[in-house]
Amino acid sequence: MANDFMGKVKENWQQRAMESTTLRAELRLVPRQLKWVLFAVYVAALGVLVWLGVWMPNIHPFGIAVEPLPLRLLAVFGVLTGIAAGVSFFVMLMVYIGRDARRRGMRPVLWVLVALFVPYLIGVILYFVVRDPLPVNCPQCGSIVSAQFTFCPACKFNLRPHCPECRLPLRAGYRFCPRCGFSLQTDAAMPGAAEAHP
Repeated sequence: MANDFMGKVKENWQQRAMESTTLRAELRLVPRQLKWVLFAVYVAALGVLVWLGVWMPNIHPFGIAVEPLPLRLLAVFGVLTGIAAGVSFFVMLMVYIGRDARRRGMRPVLWVLVALFVPYLIGVILYFVVRDPLPVNCPQCGSIVSAQFTFCPACKFNLRPHCPECRLPLRAGYRFCPRCGFSLQTDAAMPGAAEAHP
């Protein structure tokens, strides 16, 4: 059982290594509206704390009682900014996990709950370790299929060709098997070998 799980994780990592994505594309999964809402909440909280510090000097936000007033406001600003940054990052991370899980064909609600309630960020780490690779387009019919499929369910195209001699997984453009040297130039010997490998 453990070997099957680790084998699946290793296979997922190998397939995810072939994903062509950028940090900018990943950050787009977090809606821009959410970023603006978090920023607006931060500015509102900052305004309230500054107002309290100026008009109610006996109230000490976060227990900060530093004098003079400008120094106290600066300290409050620093503490609030740190808290806001941490909370905003965590909220955006949970949204990212939910949306990323959905596009990978996983259960978004389940994974957000795991990330939220498994302590010490172990749930977050677990998600990034075991998440499935992104779906791919079938090179033959263009259908969107799971990267874990061996054959396209729409046209039966071999999505993960192997060398018929040594069973090494092959990629697009291989004319010979890099492990055993078997010739892959005959279509009968290697169906789908010349096509894109997800």
